Amino acid sequence: MTTRRLALFAAMSLTLALASPSAQAPAPLPDVPGFGAMRKIDVHAHVYEDIPAVVAMLRRTNTRIVNISNPGTDGFLEFMHRVNVGLITAHPDQFSFASTFDLTTRLQPNYGARMAAALDETFAKGAVMVKIWKEVGLELKRPDGTFLLPDDAILDPVYAHLAARKKPLLAHLAEPLEAWLPLNPDGLHYGYYSQNPEWHLYGKGGFPSHQQLMDARDHILVKHPTLIVIGAHLGSMEHDVDEVARRLDRYPNFHVEVSARTRNLTRQSPAKVRAFFLKYQDRIMYGTDSAWRPFRTPATVPTDAQREAFAARLEAQYRLDWAYYAGTASLEYNRVRVDALGLPRDVLEKFYWKNAERLIGVR
Repeated sequence: MTTRRLALFAAMSLTLALASPSAQAPAPLPDVPGFGAMRKIDVHAHVYEDIPAVVAMLRRTNTRIVNISNPGTDGFLEFMHRVNVGLITAHPDQFSFASTFDLTTRLQPNYGARMAAALDETFAKGAVMVKIWKEVGLELKRPDGTFLLPDDAILDPVYAHLAARKKPLLAHLAEPLEAWLPLNPDGLHYGYYSQNPEWHLYGKGGFPSHQQLMDARDHILVKHPTLIVIGAHLGSMEHDVDEVARRLDRYPNFHVEVSARTRNLTRQSPAKVRAFFLKYQDRIMYGTDSAWRPFRTPATVPTDAQREAFAARLEAQYRLDWAYYAGTASLEYNRVRVDALGLPRDVLEKFYWKNAERLIGVR
């Protein structure tokens, strides 16, 4: 990771942590029955501190978090794994974690074998899956100066090892399609790209296109048909569930989660999104991409009030999402009035916990 990228990442971390996990929740929130009774697994979060208010909220709301380690290039890899092991040791009913692997030594000898051994260590300590981040495809380079794409042969030993160990790959590859379009104040991801311009690719030559990255991800699915691949953020195809559906139809080893992309679903036809959930009810999982990473801003120590506020915002996000997926009335989501999906209970159970238990092994 470049110095500039590291500085930007650090500068945004606490800001993001203190903001809503994915969208500002209106007040008062809709009161949709069944929220507390339904077991919930948030398969994509980044909570890197043992916060009593968060733990209490998770217990009270019947929620478990899968804490995600990323990226694999900024020097915090071992720290993230250590914090995650501490969290699952202290709170085994509230936390699981996904490990990641070092990408800085990929050109050194025996890379695949070394990464396999390193990942096995994390599995022995409780890791349930492995994350690969968008630095692969959009940041890291090959020796010839071209971008390292996700289907590069150098990564095949890692994918093969995960398949052999029956550990899923959580793949955040590419960006939303909006990253390749002109910056639009009305866009759903305008806030992110206006504050993180290094990831807004419109007009920047040399970067792979969105389609090239989707093709590379799809190539992994073909090369490793027994590897379970979970497309983070609806597989970076959040702009149209029909695009996701085409991949789910084509690749039986592909699944998706909705972290930080429920807002994209709310802007599509409710009937179309509901039909998508009904048809692919065994392939979709719940997540938020909530973030609390004070280790990235060591000069700024959060207060207990900020920690409690984060717990409250995270609960508000969970309740707002529940109102969208389980409710039957209209609601305000991300400052827009939308219709809830009213998913059947058996579909909700698969979405909120059964698919994660079956595919990831979270108990």
